[in-house]
Amino acid sequence: RLDKDTEGLLLLTDDGELAHALLSPKKHVDKVYYARVSGRLTPEDCAAFEAGMTLGDGLECLPAGLEILAAGETSECLVTLREGKFHQVKRMLAARGKPVTYLKRLSMGPLRLEDTLLPGQCRELSPEELAAVRSACML
Repeated sequence: RLDKDTEGLLLLTDDGELAHALLSPKKHVDKVYYARVSGRLTPEDCAAFEAGMTLGDGLECLPAGLEILAAGETSECLVTLREGKFHQVKRMLAARGKPVTYLKRLSMGPLRLEDTLLPGQCRELSPEELAAVRSACML
């Protein structure tokens, strides 16, 4: 699943157990996102992500990675989550006063979005990739 205004890596499968394990916050499979935000990201933002956050509505977020790629009036970053709660990247960055203007999922566990795939294109996983995903999900 991705929000309607987010693009990037999707895994289409008829294996419900695998899909649930990959997306379940309890399995802690890393998901990496590229984000563009309004505002200057700071080392304090990175520290807040590393410490874990409780958002204004009470949602508790596990520690996450925030790597600043560019900081300015508009900043760019990589966010690594080990869960994947509802709009989590957007909500965590907004809680730091940096609303997301663009979001793209780059990876899920061992799967990486290929630069050669254009939006809307797809390909099948290799048997090795499928085995790596199952292993990352502890299946």
